[in-house]
Amino acid sequence: MKISVIVPAHNEEWIISETLSSLSEVMEKLKLNYEIIAVDDNSDDETLRVMQDLSEKYPRIRVFCKHSSKSGPTGLGSALKFGFYHSTGDILIPFMGDLSDDPEDIIKLVNKIEEGFDVVCGSRFIKGGKATDYPVIKLIAHRSYNKFFAFIFGLDLEDLSNAFKAYRRGIFNSILIESDGFEFGVEVLLKAHILGFKIAEVPVRWFNRRAGMSKLGAFSPTLGFILTGLPKVGWAYGKLASKLYAKFIFSKLVKFTRL
Repeated sequence: MKISVIVPAHNEEWIISETLSSLSEVMEKLKLNYEIIAVDDNSDDETLRVMQDLSEKYPRIRVFCKHSSKSGPTGLGSALKFGFYHSTGDILIPFMGDLSDDPEDIIKLVNKIEEGFDVVCGSRFIKGGKATDYPVIKLIAHRSYNKFFAFIFGLDLEDLSNAFKAYRRGIFNSILIESDGFEFGVEVLLKAHILGFKIAEVPVRWFNRRAGMSKLGAFSPTLGFILTGLPKVGWAYGKLASKLYAKFIFSKLVKFTRL
């Protein structure tokens, strides 16, 4: 199967070269059939130029420029949808432009898909997983949201919101993605669960960014972030979960009435 690794990047000129180089070298070492879809998401620095330069060295890197004036809203979800649309692989894997994920872990996701699963979640919080220098406030918010979603949807998963997942392309024939922001991965996962697709989780490693600024407002411990930024994150996830939970309950009722 062919693998498409989608790399969204917004103002990542200081790290994107290392990200794409590391990805390319690992994929070659693993002897995988792959392409890398690098998406510049409305950057106002040299991210696009750096990616284009790298594509000359690594021919399997395909570079796309997504600007809000031409391609709709910006954000992680919209950039990934854009990248998915332009990809040609059978397995789609988002990979963050800040190199917070480990390229070596891609093979774990691919192997699990090849076992027959439709969605495979990279988990930093199961045995064998690791999160290095994870901000405390971000950790508290993450674990709270994830535990709650897993409980109400009946999912035996620990890291729903991690964007580092693998998807069979075919699931998107049934799933319409509505999110343009960071809640993208949760939306796809919960919709896949509601529709009965097979989901698994494998341990992965995560590293806090070494350059640039987090696109989620850095999850900083400032009073302003606690009073405004964190509730905004919670609202985005909460609104999504409420909408999908209603669909989840309805699907259960339909199955029950058919018995």
